Amino acid sequence: MLNLASIESARAALPPQVVHTPLIASEELSALTGATVSLKLENLQVTGSYKARAAFTILNNLAPEQKARGAALTSSGNFASAFAYMGRLLRIPVAVVMMDQTSPLKVEKSRRYGAEIVFCGSRFEDRWATLDRLEAERGITGVNTFESEDVVAGHGTLGLEILDNLPEVDTVLIPVSSGGLIAGVTMAIKERRPSARVFGVQPEGSNAVTESLKRGEPVRIPQVTTICDALIAQTPGSVPFRIIQRYVDGMILVTDDEVKRAVRWLAVDTKIVAEAGGAVCVAALLTGKAKPQGCTVALVSGGNIDPTTLADYIRDG
Repeated sequence: MLNLASIESARAALPPQVVHTPLIASEELSALTGATVSLKLENLQVTGSYKARAAFTILNNLAPEQKARGAALTSSGNFASAFAYMGRLLRIPVAVVMMDQTSPLKVEKSRRYGAEIVFCGSRFEDRWATLDRLEAERGITGVNTFESEDVVAGHGTLGLEILDNLPEVDTVLIPVSSGGLIAGVTMAIKERRPSARVFGVQPEGSNAVTESLKRGEPVRIPQVTTICDALIAQTPGSVPFRIIQRYVDGMILVTDDEVKRAVRWLAVDTKIVAEAGGAVCVAALLTGKAKPQGCTVALVSGGNIDPTTLADYIRDG
């Protein structure tokens, strides 16, 4: 059963390539919010996002015969590159299924780390059908990252790391897509520090977890429209959703324009490069939509942004 011990075990197994990322204080966000705000910089993690933690946990926990045959998952980019990197590290052949419109930067990064890239069309559902086909045709292990306990446990190592840096943390802001990240981080933090409050942040155009919490069960939103290409899940996984229901204190929605402002602010004012999905928590703070109290951590979850896109966001501001 997935629990705090699962997360602690995942953390103990992490290789040195998964770095303990910085937690830096933000005087400007602290002054703006009245809380003591720090930024957790997983954009500086190996492969440029927090996904390396879960990618290693998945592959490391495969049975020997599964490692020999290889594994595959589907990803919009960050999980793909992390999976490719960890496959190379563990010498496990990996394939990643990507939609045709995936960022070329993220495609190339995954290919450079040694993954086979399999494109699947433009519909979100095509990802799963292609993954199933690869598993059936090749005998490789297809990983449903929406429902994997290894994913939640791996992501949860980030929660333990936040507590290492700031054991007195009161408020935590986490980006949300399918829910695996916030489920793991929240379980780790709440089990160690029940008084802490954890909030998820989603783009308005990709709000599946927010809608699911309103209805009390996982629901599928009809479409996704957001610049946050790392946060495009149309439905939460049932495994993380149960944890979210139990632990998470609330959800916050931000617009794409607010996210662009956050990416621009991070780059210009703090010299931090963040992709759109990685900047949603900062957007929630800059707009005042987040109401943090006490010692606060906002996760900058990834930095894999195309340089031209970053330049456009800065210029348009």
